[in-house]
Amino acid sequence: MSEPSIQIDGEHETPNGWLYTLTVTWDDGKTTDHEITMAWVDHEHLVGGSVSPSLVAISAGKLALDHFGQGQMPPRCDVANLRRQIPGFDNAIKAMS
Repeated sequence: MSEPSIQIDGEHETPNGWLYTLTVTWDDGKTTDHEITMAWVDHEHLVGGSVSPSLVAISAGKLALDHFGQGQMPPRCDVANLRRQIPGFDNAIKAMS
């Protein structure tokens, strides 16, 4: 059985950071569309600017997939909210980066 995969479809700058549009391909082959926003301050806090924002967004998306699962993954989420909802989020992002 394969793991879900994430593809970035778009990266857009916002007044406070970035907005990523993503397609998730689940292990059953179904796809869902999602958005992840990330503020500059969260990017700086998580990786000190040493990793591209898109890689942090992919890592955050993977953690969200593992946490929420298929059918429960929200269509829109923010890295700051994920940091509060997912135990060990900060350390996991640093380990993935």
